[in-house]
Amino acid sequence: MEFDPDKVYWQAHRGGGGNEAPDNTLYAMRYGWRLGGIPEADIRVTADREVICLHDNTLARTTDAPPEVADLPVGELDLAEVKKYDAGKKFRADCAGEKVPTVREVFALMRDDPEKLLYADIKNYDEKLFPVLLENFLALAREYGVASRIIVAGRDYALNCRFKELCPELKTMQWIGRTPSERMRTFRELAAKGFAGLDLVQLHLYIRDECPDGWIYDLSLAELREAFRTLGTRLEVFPFGAFTKSAVETLLEIGIRQFATDEPSRFSRYLRELV
Repeated sequence: MEFDPDKVYWQAHRGGGGNEAPDNTLYAMRYGWRLGGIPEADIRVTADREVICLHDNTLARTTDAPPEVADLPVGELDLAEVKKYDAGKKFRADCAGEKVPTVREVFALMRDDPEKLLYADIKNYDEKLFPVLLENFLALAREYGVASRIIVAGRDYALNCRFKELCPELKTMQWIGRTPSERMRTFRELAAKGFAGLDLVQLHLYIRDECPDGWIYDLSLAELREAFRTLGTRLEVFPFGAFTKSAVETLLEIGIRQFATDEPSRFSRYLRELV
């Protein structure tokens, strides 16, 4: 799969960002695809080496796991234990019955539909669990024939490149957060490397406390234009918090064609109106 430079792509963060769908569930994956986006799954491994979709390191926030289990790292729990608990009803009553899905279950939904793409955000960075995640995730991607439709995302450049080295058909994306100066410094450091090993680079955008010039984000328009001139349509932006239709329009006018959002329904509506 190659990105069409004339098309706008957008990532449904955690499937629905916890705002519109219970994040990292099969419900969220289907929701993102149905709206025309690319859902994101956060990937971790369990004690029995199963690759699962879960943003946090514990079950506490998203499931009804009891206190004695909820705060344990999922890397210490077997998949059978993780699957005991509901991952939907805390979000909304009609989502009850959702479970923490395995990556295998997500890939099974993708296998026979070439239009379904997926972001996979690395969450196990430690020396013990990352090799397990890497090996088992790639094995599943090859088993289900979906590697070319996956964008592996993470903040660690070396680990992103490791995925690309072992599975060149994957897409890779480095996301960049922290302060505005740190974001641009990291971006320029990657530019000096020619963005080797990366297909996309994502810059986080945060709402400013004051917007005297009318621009609501903490990276200036000049910085965003610089980033786009450097990277072109391989630049992705993630506007955290509230976003406006006019801000999305401005980002599109710069030339940006890759986005991420916590509000897939509103974002997709704006795109229909603007593109």
